[in-house]
Amino acid sequence: MSSRILEAYQLTASEKKIIDTHFSTHKDWEKSVFEGIKENLVNDLRIKQNNKCCYCRNELGYDIKAVDIEHILPKSKYEKFTFHTKNLALSCPGCNTSKGSKEVLKSPIKKYPRTGTNIIIVHAHFDNYESSIEIHSGSIYEGLDEKGCETIKQCKLYRLKRVHKKARKNLSNSSPIQQLVESLRTASDADKQLFINQMREMTNQFQGP
Repeated sequence: MSSRILEAYQLTASEKKIIDTHFSTHKDWEKSVFEGIKENLVNDLRIKQNNKCCYCRNELGYDIKAVDIEHILPKSKYEKFTFHTKNLALSCPGCNTSKGSKEVLKSPIKKYPRTGTNIIIVHAHFDNYESSIEIHSGSIYEGLDEKGCETIKQCKLYRLKRVHKKARKNLSNSSPIQQLVESLRTASDADKQLFINQMREMTNQFQGP
């Protein structure tokens, strides 16, 4: 699966009408009338992003406030792109909060970019993540180019080394089942599938002929 979003969410005619009717400034983003659109965006992008944060690549949660709709170009500075679907991606709350409204453009724009050339961080729709950032041991981020280094800086990805260290400490004090569940959260798709296959085999053994 590609590490970038190959196709942005397609707004329906009714969604476009809602936006045209109720949106005027970036602060309108919080209006309840847009909740349905946001839900559709999240459901669509979860699949396209393999349910991973566009900045740290950690698994996104499903609980309340466990996932944010990230405005790559901050809506407070570029409010006309608030609902531009190529400006939207899913991130974890930690990365979204860390990035905040920091500048991400090299030079001013009038129209939304068609490529990532003028953007100083990894853009979820334009850039391949692995070309700019390499992740070691699940929490050590290495910038492979200027975009990667700037993304690590803006999103404070170095914070995750401390987060994972605390998680591993708590994990060591938990039950084997809890440890297994936590390990599965960060496991690769191949390892998850291997686990599923092994569980099926064990279940068949328990059931007998």
